[in-house]
Amino acid sequence: MRWDNVYVAGLGAYLPKQVQTAEEAVAAGRYDAEEAQANGIRAVRVAGPDEPGPVMAAAAGRQAVDRAGLPADRYGMVLHACVGHQGQDFWTPVNYVQNEAVGGTGLTLEVRQGSNGGLAAVELAASHLAARSTPQAALVTTGDAFRMPYFDRWGTDSQQVYGDGAGAVVLSNRGGFARLRSTASYSDSSLEPIYRGTTGWTDGPFHDGKPVDLRSRKSDYLLQEEGAYDRVIQQMTKNASQVLDEALADADMKLADARFFVHANIAETIAQFSFYSLLGVDPETTVYDWGRNFGHMGAGDQLIGINHVAEARDPRPGDLLVTMGVGVGFMWTVAVLEFCETPAW
Repeated sequence: MRWDNVYVAGLGAYLPKQVQTAEEAVAAGRYDAEEAQANGIRAVRVAGPDEPGPVMAAAAGRQAVDRAGLPADRYGMVLHACVGHQGQDFWTPVNYVQNEAVGGTGLTLEVRQGSNGGLAAVELAASHLAARSTPQAALVTTGDAFRMPYFDRWGTDSQQVYGDGAGAVVLSNRGGFARLRSTASYSDSSLEPIYRGTTGWTDGPFHDGKPVDLRSRKSDYLLQEEGAYDRVIQQMTKNASQVLDEALADADMKLADARFFVHANIAETIAQFSFYSLLGVDPETTVYDWGRNFGHMGAGDQLIGINHVAEARDPRPGDLLVTMGVGVGFMWTVAVLEFCETPAW
């Protein structure tokens, strides 16, 4: 989708102060030494007891709203994307984020699209703003804290280490320091069983008192038939290439034109294979080396990474940024931004 009147007006991030390194996790027996070497994630941030996902998201949202400098009554939409438990059952965390970050009476929605939630929410917000003739803004936040005993950040998933943190972006249909040039999304629900597994349904979360086991779910599915692993990899590669090509075409650019490329803080082996080898992303354009100090922050890697670019990578007018997400389900989203000016903040 090509966008003509959607802009980035503000960005924000919240990263807890407590740091836990991979080396410390290995020494404590929580993380396999060989996995640590292969995955390449150096450390994660660990949220405190008073820092569940929505609290961190609200903090990131306040920063983005303050930087945007737009009136509170202009916010016609607040979206909150998340992956894990949000601090309370049977509750709507997005309304907490709205109340704490910006207020108002705009439409609120929670987005649950795994690690692609942040970018999926950006595309939803862009659609909402583009359809409005009056000046409006939308706040998108992400926030996740991965806690034992429900979730083991070092062991629940293979080739993935989960860190705590939150990101936020304010979109506006009346201007900002960057323009959203295009977005593209693609879903492939035939891959949905990979993270559901084969063990059947449960009556509620944490039903057996053990941490979520995503490793077994994936291996059980992929070992059901010979060649399933290769087939899934080929399918995912095709889908990723398709959505990236669509977003680049709608933005009237080539991948080599991008000064920045922001992807998830995943295992180094996956980054090398999926992004640098197959898609042709130049590692020098990414923020991956920085991201290895934070791990995979649920739905927020892309928004937090874009905030890092704005704060620390000296974006200049005309610079293009491509960001890509993929979430279980499976869904891919790519967004292209063009910096119009260096953010004053």
